[in-house]
Amino acid sequence: MNPLELASRYVVPSVMRRLVEVLVEEHGLSRVEVARRTGLSPAAVTRYLKGERGSALDVRGIGELDGMIRELAREVASGSVSAPRLQAKVAGVAAHAMAKGYFCGFHAELDPRFGPATCSACREVFRSSISA
Repeated sequence: MNPLELASRYVVPSVMRRLVEVLVEEHGLSRVEVARRTGLSPAAVTRYLKGERGSALDVRGIGELDGMIRELAREVASGSVSAPRLQAKVAGVAAHAMAKGYFCGFHAELDPRFGPATCSACREVFRSSISA
């Protein structure tokens, strides 16, 4: 599985799941309001909250990422970011995670050719996101 596929299939949905959780649990937004502000459908919001989407990776345990997601949630809750801009920011968080190698172990579980000891594919592909 190439780095872009890993990011789009697993990392971005996991970041979105955590964002939805924070918006509902910590900012008190309803599912419908989360959908409206994020550009997701209400059904997608429900699937994130039930763990039916974005549950392959748990980004809560990675303090740096959780902090970035919480900051995004503040922006969404305050209404200072549009849904399209939010999607770009979510992709940026995912790219940052990939560049830092946070999911190398998971990548190796999916495809042993991408083991952390021998592979730097994700860090190379997403390297510029760290300085962005």
